[in-house]
Amino acid sequence: MMKNTLDGVISDIQKHWRGLDSYTVEHTRTQLQKLTHTSVQEPWLARLFAEKPQSQELHRDAKHGFILLAHFEKKGLYRVPHNHGAGWVFYALHSGEMRVTTYKQITSPDGYSTLVSRGANVMQPSNVTTYLPGDIHDTECLSDWVLMFRLTSCDFQEEKQSGRLIQFKGHNQDV
Repeated sequence: MMKNTLDGVISDIQKHWRGLDSYTVEHTRTQLQKLTHTSVQEPWLARLFAEKPQSQELHRDAKHGFILLAHFEKKGLYRVPHNHGAGWVFYALHSGEMRVTTYKQITSPDGYSTLVSRGANVMQPSNVTTYLPGDIHDTECLSDWVLMFRLTSCDFQEEKQSGRLIQFKGHNQDV
């Protein structure tokens, strides 16, 4: 029987999930890093590579609420600065390179708000990053394509509909 890294990672995350705390963040990061090392010979990953969907849900956890997705993105795809509302997220890169810039929203004494860059990092295969509630970041695919696993703490469509998930105009722009 062929090893299934995906099932093992999901099972282990479920077993140790405690909600938003340092233990859950570190444990989940470690498990997702295992996913980034998965061989394309595993049937579930071979299917993903054959189809290269923009987004595919791999698991939705009924008990804990987290969702694991796979995303294939093409070179130049840019997602404007955004936060994830009350949710939090892990990005785990399997293949390719992606630039992620983080921001802080600054409001001057006269009420003028703008985003200020904290700097950019280039994610490479096996990198896993975490963005907590309120963290603002953008993403840009630098390589011909990337495969990124994204584990969200909740359904971000609900965060968006509630108005908590905010997409900003773009980098270096007023809010």
